[in-house]
Amino acid sequence: MIARALLRALAAAVGALPWRSLRACGALLGALVGSVLRIRRAHVERSLARAGVVRPDAVARAMYASLGAGVCELLWVVGRPRAPLDRLVSLSPEAAAVVARRRGLGAVVATAHLGNWDLAACAVASAVPLTVVTKRLHVATLDRFWQGARAARGVRLVGARGALAAAREALAGGGFVAFVVDQAPERGSGVSRLPFLGAPALCDRAPAALAARARVPLVLALDRRLADGTHRVDVPLVLEPPPRAGAAWVEEATARVQRALEAAVLADPSQWLWMHRRWKGALLDARPGV
Repeated sequence: MIARALLRALAAAVGALPWRSLRACGALLGALVGSVLRIRRAHVERSLARAGVVRPDAVARAMYASLGAGVCELLWVVGRPRAPLDRLVSLSPEAAAVVARRRGLGAVVATAHLGNWDLAACAVASAVPLTVVTKRLHVATLDRFWQGARAARGVRLVGARGALAAAREALAGGGFVAFVVDQAPERGSGVSRLPFLGAPALCDRAPAALAARARVPLVLALDRRLADGTHRVDVPLVLEPPPRAGAAWVEEATARVQRALEAAVLADPSQWLWMHRRWKGALLDARPGV
């Protein structure tokens, strides 16, 4: 209870700040995490170098600053529960077209830890019903705060257990269902081993399989923080499943999503969360498939 009260007080304090100041606050937080405490710093720089990113040390510093800004932005949203998000998050013409075309019909969304993915989800949930398949944080107090911040903005959250049933229900009701596709999934029959940023990575086929089964588009939607501190959600890829989409389409759609995501990350690597153990398991497995 004390920790939760402290988080609420911190959110209220951050909420009193102007939005334009959050990147500076985030830079300080990022310097603490990445340069003083050096949390996963070696992993981040190795991953950047393996992906061919120039000056991984500088990009790593910028990534931690971006992460810090994202934390401050989420606290700001909690501290200002009535603040409209449409002034902070815009949709690209392609993203707006998808929302308009699929409102009431549903779509499967593949997304990733680019920009401020949580802020983007909250903004999109104000336009269409949005269900997000999410993982839990290890620290229970932080997890409840994080989940509650998104739920308060209309995002429906479901865990891995029972996720497919909840996703099918949401799609049947014309809602959007989002999967985060840049984390290492659990091994299983629905996992592929594909190249991603210079090394093999395990990739979940569930989003493509669900889109094929529900006969709805598979949409790659990614957030990006702009120079003025606001955000824009882009849709670099929309895949329409054929009438009888089978395993081959699911595999190819999964690969295309990963390739498009890789291109988006390399276009601005400081905005992707390189701290993840993205290549967990796959680097130790030399087999062509999992």
